[in-house]
Amino acid sequence: METSKVNVINEVTVKLVALLDKVSNGDIEYWIPLSGLAYNPVTKHTYNSLNQLLLSFALQKMHYNHNNWLSFKQINEAGGTVNKGEKSTLITFTDVLYFDKDNNKLSAQEAIKKAQIENAGIRKYKDIAISTKRFLKYYYVFNVAQTNGLPAEIIAPDLVKLLDKDRFDMADEIAHENGVLIKHVSGNSAHYEVTNDIIQMPFLKQFKSTENYYATRFHEITHWTGNEKRLNRSFRKKGSPEYAFEELIAELGSTFMCAHLQIKAPLTSSAAYVKSWLSALENDRTYILKAVSHAERAVQFLLKKQTISV
Repeated sequence: METSKVNVINEVTVKLVALLDKVSNGDIEYWIPLSGLAYNPVTKHTYNSLNQLLLSFALQKMHYNHNNWLSFKQINEAGGTVNKGEKSTLITFTDVLYFDKDNNKLSAQEAIKKAQIENAGIRKYKDIAISTKRFLKYYYVFNVAQTNGLPAEIIAPDLVKLLDKDRFDMADEIAHENGVLIKHVSGNSAHYEVTNDIIQMPFLKQFKSTENYYATRFHEITHWTGNEKRLNRSFRKKGSPEYAFEELIAELGSTFMCAHLQIKAPLTSSAAYVKSWLSALENDRTYILKAVSHAERAVQFLLKKQTISV
């Protein structure tokens, strides 16, 4: 679908602002609902981080009981139909164009092949004189609750539910494998010390629940990924716009990590932060998209899913 028909950035921003408004008003307790990650039962994939937020907003607004989403074509091919009068939900994907040093356009396969020939260990295209341009595009999906005639296995959740012990063991393993240094102290403050590159956390017993503990810890671990030795984000003084932006990245990073591990993590952002994020959006419509992008990179870093980065 051509992006010229829809202002994708504006459409996405409007929905995310509405989600932030719900957070600010206390209308919702979770960024991503407890029904689990938005999932495509045909492709067997969960949707990416930005789409998780977009579909979360739609699901909570319409009170759907399932978080499975399909395209119109997938619904038809699975033997179902969309109910009359139902409206689709816009989600996005990123299209990447590749160019060599002479500005000749390359296909993705050509770019990957060239990278492998140059150096099998290459992680950045720019290291082999390949430039990239990214475009946000869109398509539409329907929730299974908006359909009729779909097989039960398409309607019902297909994701394997993790046991509590597995969730928390995996969270500990991620921190350990990444070499995150965590110091537990008897206090009521959790924070990341940039200078010492260490996270200070209250003890688990000081939190209302184990879920709250891990949500807070992943918030601080997301900050940890921003160190100059890793993803090299800017850390500024408390109260500055940059500080609030980093807090949004950390909040989203924690949300995505907890959702990935099926940890039911409540919102940790304060009303003051949400207000500052909404204010920033008035001046920069791509503000929250940038934060989502940084948060997704942090998640990819922690999960070690990166191959060649663009």
